[in-house]
Amino acid sequence: MRRAWLIILGCLLVGANQLPARGFSRAQSASPGGEKSYDLVLVGTVTKLYPVAAPRSRRRWAVVARVESVTSGEFSGATFTFTVHSPSRSGLRVNRAYVIRANKTDGGYLVDELRLQEVPARQTPPGGR
Repeated sequence: MRRAWLIILGCLLVGANQLPARGFSRAQSASPGGEKSYDLVLVGTVTKLYPVAAPRSRRRWAVVARVESVTSGEFSGATFTFTVHSPSRSGLRVNRAYVIRANKTDGGYLVDELRLQEVPARQTPPGGR
């Protein structure tokens, strides 16, 4: 009896490892060159962080960013909103600019929160321009 339970448990664990990661499709896993390709890359300044009620998701924080420029892909909105697991884990802070990389999904865009890259603030010389 014990051996049968071990076999069943082993099959369940192997089967669970064959499922794609939650929130990612197999197509997003990796590209042949090892570097991920993104549907949208933009520079945005974080204007607001707030918790959201997402019962079946680990991404329980919404991030609103003012779009400064679109580097790759097409996006015409003035703001870009996405969700993350934790703003502190992602290193996000309000009024800071970041390079945001996202892949298009059925419900919008999925941002790779661990690859957010802060853009250094522009330095203006004293006295203007």
